[in-house]
Amino acid sequence: MALMKLCAICGSTDRVQGHHLGGRNHARFFAIPLCLSHHKRVTIAIQQMGQQAGGIDLMKYTSNSAERAKRARLATYVFLWLLDEIVSETQQSEVKES
Repeated sequence: MALMKLCAICGSTDRVQGHHLGGRNHARFFAIPLCLSHHKRVTIAIQQMGQQAGGIDLMKYTSNSAERAKRARLATYVFLWLLDEIVSETQQSEVKES
């Protein structure tokens, strides 16, 4: 039996991709399924955080293991923050509809 991929945020099965939570260059083993829409949104948020953190490309490989760990942590924090934002948006939308 094949496992169906569901977006970890919205439950969609449409165009689900594996998002490397800490960045594929930093924590390849740690992936979460996201629909294309949420994958793009997470990626943009991570890129914006890197710019705010002094122009660091949080997704770019570095040979410095301490820096890779730092970038993985920052990317994970951004994902968790965005997850809270999306849940909050969804709750606000549900309240307006009722």
